[in-house]
Amino acid sequence: MSYPQNPPPPSEGRPGYPSPQQMDGAPYPPAHSPYTLRHHPYAGWLRRAGALLMDVLINFGPLWLLTGIGSEVDDRSPGDSGEIPSAILSWVGCTAMIAALVVQLIREGRTGQTVGKSVLGIRAVRDSDGLMPGVGLALLRRLCQYLNFVVFGLGWWWALWDKKKQTFADKIANVVVVIAVHAGPACRPADGDQ
Repeated sequence: MSYPQNPPPPSEGRPGYPSPQQMDGAPYPPAHSPYTLRHHPYAGWLRRAGALLMDVLINFGPLWLLTGIGSEVDDRSPGDSGEIPSAILSWVGCTAMIAALVVQLIREGRTGQTVGKSVLGIRAVRDSDGLMPGVGLALLRRLCQYLNFVVFGLGWWWALWDKKKQTFADKIANVVVVIAVHAGPACRPADGDQ
């Protein structure tokens, strides 16, 4: 077995890691340059709605399922014998829902993608520089999404005709949702927003 005489040249950034160009041959902007979104298509309304529906099922599905099972156990049990198993199933469902919400929030802050966004190939990024939103901005956006329901869900429908396809929550948080393939790995978390 032979070993190379000279080690490979050091990569840009951290030693021992390949540069982004070595990984897939695509040119990426320098580490501290602003990342522009002008050539990246915004995600369409149907794709965003599908991702939202998938995320709602992931986040709340365990709660609905376990609460329904608990209700059936309580109804079919004689007397009060089904109350404790029903309560336990409901608490497990609540815990699973909270865990899913937290994991999805952290994931969206760090990568710009929830599970639903990842499956449908879209990513949320900051409109100003194209970086990942960070957990704090992702939380603000999540809380502001309740404003989308005001006036018959106008905030959700707004993305149909908006130039950047933003909902009210997106506009408040200064976030856009783009096609993930075009966003690429250059969209990294902002310093300190990990």
